[in-house]
Amino acid sequence: MMLALAAVLAFATTQTVPGARFEAVAAPVEHGIHLSGDAQLVREYPIPNQILPLGRVTLRAKDAIVTASYVNVPIEIDVNGAFLRQVFVGYRVERFVETAVATRDLVPGTVLDASDLRLARVAYVGQQTNGVDVLIGRKVDSAVRAGSAVAIEMTRVDQIVKAGETVTLIVDDAGVSVVADVVANTSGGLGEHVSVYNPQTHKVLTGTVVGPDRVEVNLTGDIQ
Repeated sequence: MMLALAAVLAFATTQTVPGARFEAVAAPVEHGIHLSGDAQLVREYPIPNQILPLGRVTLRAKDAIVTASYVNVPIEIDVNGAFLRQVFVGYRVERFVETAVATRDLVPGTVLDASDLRLARVAYVGQQTNGVDVLIGRKVDSAVRAGSAVAIEMTRVDQIVKAGETVTLIVDDAGVSVVADVVANTSGGLGEHVSVYNPQTHKVLTGTVVGPDRVEVNLTGDIQ
């Protein structure tokens, strides 16, 4: 009986203020905060309902506490004109960047081409951003879901020319092309420079990888 009576008395001397009311009071302050760059505020956590003494409740939003990553809006609780305590409505600063993302699900080992990638606005999570062009011709090391960012660290060069193998050498000379079989001294991917050895002329040349087992050399380049 005593416990039941105490419970009744406690209920009669307190009131509940919904957490949503605090969030509503903080909203004007939230909307007045200027964020640099492409960013927005995201509610960090819901405000729990507050158990307060009976009386006239007044909620006052104070100046926001702003950092690069978080914003907290203090809400002062007064009951019958007397300060009771503060509740903080917290927000996370979510920043966005434009970077290359996958247009489809990619499996490990996929060699990227233009149809696999597009530029998109995504939430910044600390990764290095990059465009599409730098990824074309590279190979992804792990699975990537459609719409996910593709950082260059997630890829590696697809070595379509491998050291020790025979490749086709295309030598451009004033608009005339000469083709020969040579041996690659170094490995490389599309657009990279590799060293090749011509066993017929016993010369070493540096050329650009233009396709699988294909290297192009301009005679104005370095010839050793």
